Amino acid sequence: MEKEQKKNKNYLQAAMLFLMIIVFPGGSWIYMNMGYNRSKTALAELQDYGHLPAFQLTGIKGDVDSSLVNGQMTLIAFVDPNQAKTATRMEVLETLHRQFDERNDFKLLIHLPEATNLADFQKTYKLEDDRQIYAVKGNKQTLSSLIKNNYRIPNLATAREPGSSVDFQTNTTADPNNYPFYILIDEKGTIRNYYHADRTADIERMVEHIALILPRDIEGDPRLRRDREL
Repeated sequence: MEKEQKKNKNYLQAAMLFLMIIVFPGGSWIYMNMGYNRSKTALAELQDYGHLPAFQLTGIKGDVDSSLVNGQMTLIAFVDPNQAKTATRMEVLETLHRQFDERNDFKLLIHLPEATNLADFQKTYKLEDDRQIYAVKGNKQTLSSLIKNNYRIPNLATAREPGSSVDFQTNTTADPNNYPFYILIDEKGTIRNYYHADRTADIERMVEHIALILPRDIEGDPRLRRDREL
């Protein structure tokens, strides 16, 4: 009996040793490698699509220009308060604001029609943080020109391949009241990617990209909160 117990104990020790030396490190390596490959693929999607244009628009406190967001990572949106999908799209921006609220180097720049009451708009959608959120407005011609000549109109496939780049539509009319894309600008003012405002996969990708290229001084990893908050 004692011999049998000793034998079983040796088997158990051997099994534990196998787990500690082979299985656990191997599993950790696979997990880390998967994470590395995912990050590498995501970073490949962040390309140079041009530069943040110079602009002069109207903010709550008067005229503002592109120096408002120079040197800051910025997510740009064009919003028409009268569109049916606006409430859903604004939920995304509200969530981003909550998620990155402590970051002084991340801004939301929301372009609105000239007739918009900016104070009422920000109050309605709980975006009154003038440290991180800039609501600006301009006439249709000015906003259309920004889109057509600088931001352009992406031709995003319904399901983009990982690591794929963005193609752009040509010979199209830029309508700022119907521009359903978010644009990610890095701290150097480079346009890095575009995301369709009504597609969950694009929104998830956008949050991952923001988390990847923001400097790592945030408490916790924003990627870990993506599924919970969006």
